[in-house]
Amino acid sequence: MLNMMKKPMLPRIIALVLIYGVVFLFLVMIQFTRQGAFTRNVGDLVVSGYYREPSNSGALPSGEYFLTNGASVFFGGMEFRMKERSGFGFRYLSGDTEELVPEYMVLSGNAVSFRLPGGSELNFSTGGSGADPELRISGAFDDTVQRLELPYRLMRTSRIRESDGKVLITVNDIDYSFEDAEIDTRARILSIAAGGGAVSYRAVPENKHFIPDGLVIPAALDIQEYETFISQWQDQAFTLWNRMVGSINDEGLVNAFLGESIRRGAYKAAVSSVPAAFLNGDRRTFESSVYLGRLDIGLRSFSSYEREKENRLSRLINEKSPDFLREFHVFEYLETRYNRPLIDGGIEIVRALDPASLSPDIVPGILEGWYDWHVYHSDQENPFNRLLDQACSVIAAGAKKSPQGDRLFVFSGALAQTEFNLRLGKALTLYGETAGNQPWAALGRSLILSTLSFTDASGMLPETFTIAAEGDIVENQGVRLNSARFYRILAFGAYPHAVRIGPPEGGMWAWTAAAVSSAQENNILDIAVSFSEGDTHYMMICGIRPFSKIQLYGIDYRTDPQFERYDSSGWSYSSSEQTLLIKMRHRAVTEHIRIFF
Repeated sequence: MLNMMKKPMLPRIIALVLIYGVVFLFLVMIQFTRQGAFTRNVGDLVVSGYYREPSNSGALPSGEYFLTNGASVFFGGMEFRMKERSGFGFRYLSGDTEELVPEYMVLSGNAVSFRLPGGSELNFSTGGSGADPELRISGAFDDTVQRLELPYRLMRTSRIRESDGKVLITVNDIDYSFEDAEIDTRARILSIAAGGGAVSYRAVPENKHFIPDGLVIPAALDIQEYETFISQWQDQAFTLWNRMVGSINDEGLVNAFLGESIRRGAYKAAVSSVPAAFLNGDRRTFESSVYLGRLDIGLRSFSSYEREKENRLSRLINEKSPDFLREFHVFEYLETRYNRPLIDGGIEIVRALDPASLSPDIVPGILEGWYDWHVYHSDQENPFNRLLDQACSVIAAGAKKSPQGDRLFVFSGALAQTEFNLRLGKALTLYGETAGNQPWAALGRSLILSTLSFTDASGMLPETFTIAAEGDIVENQGVRLNSARFYRILAFGAYPHAVRIGPPEGGMWAWTAAAVSSAQENNILDIAVSFSEGDTHYMMICGIRPFSKIQLYGIDYRTDPQFERYDSSGWSYSSSEQTLLIKMRHRAVTEHIRIFF
């Protein structure tokens, strides 16, 4: 009986050894690893998760953590989740997917950076003004990655909706929206494209729906009244320019006069009134060559101008300076020439701009940029959208109305500049009319009407305005400017301009005063050129690689170095500049130039 009650000793010994081993390993883990939960405020965002700190590796620098089971970022009523089995991970160009968990985290100022397996990074940073906070999300991924998929979920007090094609998240009666983002509201996934710009998630400013009715002058509310004023101003200006063109050796005046003459059907008479002193003088550049010829000389100044401007823009954009937006319609300039590196660099600066930092001198460039991006990329999210509200606030802050309520200017300090107000007025009008924001279009018309109303009987305008002691807006005595100087800004007539030719990636564009469109099929480029019938104009078509032949009027035309001497059409080609020089006499309103490559 006693023998039967005795149990085998070996299994009992093995069990005890295993128990002691587990206890020993547990003690080792406690000894060599410390871990715990954390929650940190980083600017306007909150980050939380679990950290681990191996004690045998020494203390980590302040703000750096090894992570276990990932982390979450909270901002604007959203939780962005980077945890196991949350759906956080890469989608590769091959179509494969890989779930990820961040391994390491670095906190610095208003930013937090997560290190992912394989060396990739995901960065969150906050900015914006106190009332309009912004979260920016960007990444640096391997070349094989198409995008990173970042899951999110709404906080209890948040709700999601769509308005005007935008996704809005409302939390505590504040609307937040995404810019430059691809978001799947059904799967609740935010995609961060590899190689793309930062995604912006920001509060929609309360002044988004601010209507500047109190600033608009009465004459600008009635479009017909506005157009009547502009027509009368053009009549007066054209009459004055016609008188002055024979005695004033000024290319800006000649260009404005000839551009307006095309609109009036008086081009041939206008060209004949330009004096020989100007035609043969040294004050001419490539700008007037579209009307008056001498393309060989025009090409030299044209090439020099293009190089200088590209170098200036390259320097500003490489320095990450928003001052490049001071250039007139800078994105139209870059898009026409299809300068992809500078377009991308400029947009990167725009996307990184803190709206609260906008200065008045770049506001016209922001509105022009919005319009130009809409023209060239209407199928894409407009990167200037996030800056419009603050730009309008800057305008409103500098706006001063006369006591009589009939004039409006935007001041910078104690002065209002004529050129700035006309450029801003035109940019506001383009933006307002295109976006369907009629109050801001009326504000633009107000600035144009107010400024042009100071044109005197000799067609001159003051350079600046100030506010008199009694509060009225008055002109500064001193420098006065010819109204022709502003014709290009107001774009009333057929002023010299650049226009893209063929597909964008071809890099072809024309300098012309005509209306131009183009189509390319196989090796034939067909350029349709519209100008007044019976009249002659000139074009420089840039970026043209060597070709086999050219057709004008549907027949083959040979090159002739003396083509400008003849009373007919002709052409020559600069292989060093890859520029085609063309004289076009119009037998019909629309003629075709066919280039065979």
